Amino acid sequence: MPVSRVRLSVGSPFSASTRSVIITLMQTVYDVQRFFQYDYIYFDLLFLIVWLAILFWKKEYGAILFATIISPIIYFIDAQIWWNNKVNGIYIREHWINSIPLPHPLGDFFWMKFGVDFMMTISYSLFTFAWIWLAFKYIESKSYKRLIKYTFIWFSFWIIVPILSLVLDINNTIVHSVRHMNSQYSLWITMTVVSYIILLIIYWKNKQIIPKLFFVGVIAALIMEFPLYIFNIREMGIEILFFDAVFMINQSIPLLYIIYDKVLKNLNAREGSK
Repeated sequence: MPVSRVRLSVGSPFSASTRSVIITLMQTVYDVQRFFQYDYIYFDLLFLIVWLAILFWKKEYGAILFATIISPIIYFIDAQIWWNNKVNGIYIREHWINSIPLPHPLGDFFWMKFGVDFMMTISYSLFTFAWIWLAFKYIESKSYKRLIKYTFIWFSFWIIVPILSLVLDINNTIVHSVRHMNSQYSLWITMTVVSYIILLIIYWKNKQIIPKLFFVGVIAALIMEFPLYIFNIREMGIEILFFDAVFMINQSIPLLYIIYDKVLKNLNAREGSK
């Protein structure tokens, strides 16, 4: 939500400085902003290739397939629906390259935007949802050491990427990406609560799995957001980091686990028995 759209009444009991803080906080919460150099995308792609190579080497085909199915869905929502639709006269997703707003239609900026979208949607999905599959798999088998190894690899990669982007001068073009979220946080909370109630009903006889799944959602979100926080790629305070850790991924974890447990795992077992 742009600052100009935040309205505090003239008769507000808050002082001018307090109103300024409130406006800034509201903008930080509602406008999910990222600032990074374009070579961040190159390094992210490099480590994505290494990540997928490791999964192939370890024969984690289910994780790769799971993430590959989800990634185009995430891309379509973010790079197509949000990019092309407005709320209150503002596009939900906006990008600036060296302070130049990307136009509609894109014209010569198509490939530059695709690089940004690829990193923020497809690459994100191939890392995150592959790891979520591995978490489901190794929590069920209680192979926690294997899960810790994969977690360490993913987290290490996403810490190294911004460091390389800052240290190496390959492409210092500044990308500023914004997603306007003023109508979505309440939906996150509602979806998380409702989906975990449904999960509890379905898995009442195995309800000890539920806190483990919730922890999976928290860890996944922290791995995603913590590097953005410490390298100041995304403007946010510790309270927003905590909120995202609790709700961002956990709104979808119950549904993903039900699909994994009731559908995909059984299909994989059937294929293995042939």
